[in-house]
Amino acid sequence: MKVGMFLPQFGEYATKENILYMAKEAEKEGVDSLWVLDRLLWPLKPKTPYAATHDGTLPVEYQNVLDPLTTLTYVAGVTERILLGTSISDMFFQSPVQLGKRFATLDVLSDGRTIAGLGIG
Repeated sequence: MKVGMFLPQFGEYATKENILYMAKEAEKEGVDSLWVLDRLLWPLKPKTPYAATHDGTLPVEYQNVLDPLTTLTYVAGVTERILLGTSISDMFFQSPVQLGKRFATLDVLSDGRTIAGLGIG
């Protein structure tokens, strides 16, 4: 079985210190992968309920989300073997060429440890 963990990249825990601590400790403890999410916008009047909460509201923690690929690139510099993945990067909010280049850069800087989770919406 493989085990992955989300980095504290959103909400009040999204600090440089917390991200570094989690990344280093996860690698030290043998965790297989580290994950980040992509949240670009905070909808003021959502038309559909958020499926992951009972009342359909978006968690307030999602108002403060660090950029996923920048966060993983930061973590790549302080880790050596743990895989680094996105869950899920929305392809429609970014230029495909620029997004591909950013993933390729992360993959080079992490020595091939990138998992590109891509989706729409």
